[in-house]
Amino acid sequence: MSGATIQAVGATAPVRLHPKEHGAYAIVGVPLVVALAIGGLNTVAVLATIATIAGFVANEPLMVLSGRRGERARLSTPSALLTLELLLLTAVLFGSAAFWFGSEKVRAALIACVFFAVAGFAMSAAGWQRTFIAQVTGIIGLTLPSAVLLLAGGIDFVSVVGLSAAWIIGRVATTTAVRSVVAFQKTSTHHQVPRINDIVLAAVVLGCAGGFFSGVSECLLITPLIASAIYLRLQPPLIRHMWQIGYSLLAANLVSGLWMIVWFEMNSPIAQ
Repeated sequence: MSGATIQAVGATAPVRLHPKEHGAYAIVGVPLVVALAIGGLNTVAVLATIATIAGFVANEPLMVLSGRRGERARLSTPSALLTLELLLLTAVLFGSAAFWFGSEKVRAALIACVFFAVAGFAMSAAGWQRTFIAQVTGIIGLTLPSAVLLLAGGIDFVSVVGLSAAWIIGRVATTTAVRSVVAFQKTSTHHQVPRINDIVLAAVVLGCAGGFFSGVSECLLITPLIASAIYLRLQPPLIRHMWQIGYSLLAANLVSGLWMIVWFEMNSPIAQ
């Protein structure tokens, strides 16, 4: 490295090692809060929550170290490696403790969490984080920890599967809608991409509607997310207003979460 490069790096402030994908905060945070409100606090739930947060935050130092935030960010942030190691160690220790104290169903859910977390980390490190498959993998990986908390709280397996599936379906719908907003305003985007987004969004909406009319009441709980996705597709805002989209989707997530809490209070689907 040349002296000029070293001087330039030294003059650059280290980047902040917190996730830059702001929508991910709602994707992981709201279901966790809802699951804790429904299932209550217990040892396994607390351990799994700490492991989840540590794993979530670990993605940013991984992105920096892999050069996905730019070479200058990587060179100017020597603490990224130590931060990543500490966060992964925390995730492993607390996740292992949750696995040890958890039931068989909790353990199975934790294994699924680890699988999707590793897949998500691998895609991020490879630079695929903006692809549709990587985003869906991330949605599943960030949603599954809430299933662990629900199972640890004694919620029956069928209800946990239904609620987790509802979260995932709702997030796929909104993510697809946001991708359409971005795609339509980028001239370099392939002309078939928006059409693919429409097909995915239509399939999700029809599937959710079909599930509701078939008696799957959980589909009703994500109506705010589905409605937000449809609105974004029909009335796509400008990219410079993405922050408004973010706040709108956060509100939709919060409303869906509140509906879920009320729904569980009314139905009381507690495992016997």
